[in-house]
Amino acid sequence: MNVNERGSRHVEWLADVGALSSTTQLAHGLWLDDGELDLIAETGAVVVHCPVSNMYLASGTARTVEMKRRGVTIALATDRPGSNDRQDMFEVMKTTVLLQKLTTRDATALLAEDALWMATRGGAAAFGLADRIGALEPGWAADLVVVDLASPFAAPVHRVSSALVFNASPGAVETVVVAGRVVIADRQLLVADEKAELARAGIACERLLSRAGIRSDFAGNTGE
Repeated sequence: MNVNERGSRHVEWLADVGALSSTTQLAHGLWLDDGELDLIAETGAVVVHCPVSNMYLASGTARTVEMKRRGVTIALATDRPGSNDRQDMFEVMKTTVLLQKLTTRDATALLAEDALWMATRGGAAAFGLADRIGALEPGWAADLVVVDLASPFAAPVHRVSSALVFNASPGAVETVVVAGRVVIADRQLLVADEKAELARAGIACERLLSRAGIRSDFAGNTGE
């Protein structure tokens, strides 16, 4: 769809047909003009920012700083393996901040706290659950991630927020609790057999590549 076909830009068209509201998720949000940003802010729609994918595909850079200034709710995501490879929200948080520092040439354009808010409260808003998840509050879902920062990659820690965004990685996650249920403990997944699932994925991938006539450098690798 383009302006010549519809007479308006994408976000304007969504607003015209009544499809722009607080329940609307706008993936990526690249190349939005000022008018579109204002419409998003006014309607409470959520922009789902995927900086690593945008860089990987050379798609462009979202105006995240300007969105934040206008009151647009921003969530963070990886945008799946096909356009990212590494499904790592720690990487996404760090990239979100660094990309805006680079493009604006302002070292304070976004802070670690901004990325953490987008990853937690912004993500909750994207799911339509801003009053139930995304923070530790009485009566809210008991969601908790325990991260070990006592490592050569992070210690000594001066500011926890900065250490989580700029130093931590998935390997530092010790415990994860979702709605009161412990799903990871002592860095071990409790709700599935991780090695078995990796083996299944490897077999499925090998079959798919074989059907497509594509040879993989790791043919036969089943995750063992």
